[in-house]
Amino acid sequence: VNQSAVFQQLRWRTFRNAMLGQFRTSWLRVLTILLSSLVVWAGVYLVSISGFHFLRENHITLGGGIVGTLLDLLFVSLGVLLVFSSGIILYSSLFSSAESTFLLSTPATADQVFAYKYQGAIAFSSWAFVLLGSPVLVAYGLSFGAPWYYYGFVALFFLGYVLLPGSVGAFFCLLIVNFLPRRPKQILAVSILLVLTLLGLWIYSLLPRNLGEAGNRDFMQRLLDQLSIARGPLAPNDWMSGGLQAAARGELTQAGYRLALIWSNALMLYLATTWVSARLYRRGFNRVATGGMLRRRYGGHWLDRTLILVVAFLDRQTRLLIVKDFRTFRRDPAQWAQVLIFTILITLYFVNVRRFYQEDFGRPYKNTISLVNLAATALLLCAYTGRFIFPMLSLEGRKFWILGLLPMRRERLLLGKFAFSATWAILVAEFLVVFSDIMLGMPLVVIGLHALTVLVVALGLSGLSVGLGACIPNFRESDPSKIAVGFGGTLNLIVSLFFLMLVIGVMAAPWHLRAAFAGEDFNALETWWLWAGTAAGLALGAVAILVPLRAGARTLRRMEF
Repeated sequence: VNQSAVFQQLRWRTFRNAMLGQFRTSWLRVLTILLSSLVVWAGVYLVSISGFHFLRENHITLGGGIVGTLLDLLFVSLGVLLVFSSGIILYSSLFSSAESTFLLSTPATADQVFAYKYQGAIAFSSWAFVLLGSPVLVAYGLSFGAPWYYYGFVALFFLGYVLLPGSVGAFFCLLIVNFLPRRPKQILAVSILLVLTLLGLWIYSLLPRNLGEAGNRDFMQRLLDQLSIARGPLAPNDWMSGGLQAAARGELTQAGYRLALIWSNALMLYLATTWVSARLYRRGFNRVATGGMLRRRYGGHWLDRTLILVVAFLDRQTRLLIVKDFRTFRRDPAQWAQVLIFTILITLYFVNVRRFYQEDFGRPYKNTISLVNLAATALLLCAYTGRFIFPMLSLEGRKFWILGLLPMRRERLLLGKFAFSATWAILVAEFLVVFSDIMLGMPLVVIGLHALTVLVVALGLSGLSVGLGACIPNFRESDPSKIAVGFGGTLNLIVSLFFLMLVIGVMAAPWHLRAAFAGEDFNALETWWLWAGTAAGLALGAVAILVPLRAGARTLRRMEF
């Protein structure tokens, strides 16, 4: 039996059924995702086309070394992110899914199961690579006046390049599970923090001390010298950038040679990783399934004890429920790693924005950027609550009867999940918003207004996700991602987006509009409509908390398990 053909047929049927199910039950979710992706793609394209236009105005050739260095950095950054994302997704897919357990019990070989999961993980993790990279390259081709076949080379280079970091992530995932099986999540967390910290320090060292130095010739030469670390004849990102530049110039021989380098090395690395999986995958799966610390420590983890201190103002039952949900969350690296990566990246962005304008930051730009940063933090909260909080009650599944035996009312379960969501949402969001405003040098009244706005957003999104999750549960599904993309998750996403736009629109946007037209020296405390907007935002937050939670509690009381 050709096992590869069987798995490809399985993949096609699974994909077809999933798409049909999405369009039949949640077509609005699909439309929302497509529109959101289109907006992001268009935004990156507009920024890129403006940047290339700026280079042309300053007589910088688009086929020269400066643009090549920028493309090298783009592919290095996306490649590093793809290494971690593919490793995280593969760890969850290979060692934590019920499908992997079933497939390994069949006559299928371990390397075929690995290849099946690997291909799915690469396809899932590389969508951001395509979404963020393709508009830059399309803008480059249009600005350069590239021939039509350049865009075909873009697709071929993309397909080959994603195999390289994906194979590296898969290889290290297998090694960590097999040779460090007792602490795979801790190793993963330390690796992510170390790489992001080094990357942030390197980027910080590249920035000018002030705005006046940015146009200095010595600074530009020093910048290019430090960026040369991303270039070299043995660097895959240099093969890709050089090949695309050659295709844009019409040099088919050079472009074909670079493309052959990408594909030959990518396929070789993929085959090597698959060969390793034939010897290590089943072994690693068994060690994960039967693993654990030989000396099990009782009394809880130090993170649990720290969290209990943070929520000490709540009653004991609610604190224990928060710890239960926190343990479930931190034991799944596929969840907390995503939140950690995005939080660190946004923090690095906030630091670097201020560093560029340390000497003279124009008020209009500072005013606009602070509002954009607030909206970005709110969108991160929306994604966090929709992806991780909404499915929490549904994930109790068939084990819900155990919670029903506890000496507490069912409403207490919702309160515990709401407190868990609100605690982490407030801690992360308040840090990001206050840190952003401090780095931008915003006045204290704006910092206080933004802190209050994000507090309302965090509480409201938590109430919506927990309440709607109880009103529209799905106890038959064990995959949180599938619960989040169902009908209930779609409804929660739409309502959450509408809520955060309303809150930011009535609480923060009026001040920024007033400051943009009248300057920041006006007396905000004497402007009655600013106070009215704040009161309206607080009222919206109260409605977003109370109405969904009461509806969810009513639905939960009527359920029979």
